[in-house]
Amino acid sequence: MLDAIIRTASRMPLAGLHALARGVAPLARLGYRPRLVAANLARAFPEADAKALAKAFYGGFAATCVEVVRALSMAPEELLGRVGCQGEEVLRDGNALLLMGHHANMIWAVLALASRIPAPVSIVYKPPHAPSMRDLLIAIAARYGVELVPVNAVRRQLVRKGAQQGRVWTLVADQRPGKDFHHVELFGRPTPFFLGPERIARAFDWPVYYLSCQRAAAGRYQCRVLPVATPPHGAPGHIIERYAQLLQADIDHAPADWLWSHDRWR
Repeated sequence: MLDAIIRTASRMPLAGLHALARGVAPLARLGYRPRLVAANLARAFPEADAKALAKAFYGGFAATCVEVVRALSMAPEELLGRVGCQGEEVLRDGNALLLMGHHANMIWAVLALASRIPAPVSIVYKPPHAPSMRDLLIAIAARYGVELVPVNAVRRQLVRKGAQQGRVWTLVADQRPGKDFHHVELFGRPTPFFLGPERIARAFDWPVYYLSCQRAAAGRYQCRVLPVATPPHGAPGHIIERYAQLLQADIDHAPADWLWSHDRWR
């Protein structure tokens, strides 16, 4: 039933989906981790209006959710018209690691990038618990030729495919890590980040880039591919520290567009 609803909704005009998102956003603000969002925003931007930022976050979050649903039926030409990109030519031949954050519409950003470069794109993801959401992501990725790699299969897939020429491996690396981490300052406080991206880049001798995504208007985004590090990658920790700097810059530019509902500093 839910799958049928999602597929039907994906065929709605984006303007209608955005209107739906505006109606749902106040409900999400009441029921989806409001205390965590408020606490995270207050710690990160103590001088700002936390209530206004929270309201903007839920509005953007709802809009992004319906945009992801729309990607299931959206023509690739429309997506490319809505997502601009600069600097993607450095990824044309693959053999690179691409880092992202949960900022703006990261799914549209990856899909548009994959449509613009000849190199195949793999993105590491944590499969949602809900089967309908997992199926939605798989179906969307398949439409644009993007390979989804579950996080628990990364090592196996890298061993099997990592040495193959011409693939871009994409990691969304701003969530709270497990035991293998490196502390970097984020919002003025020590914050642990995954060490996995650094280990992968050094193991395969790949250059590392960052995919920045900023919301330009409703349903429109501007992305940039920015350099992080090239072999030999600098001192230990350099890749993670540079990534954190670029992520911080994106969030500072548009504070409400990061995923503040994630329990980052648990």
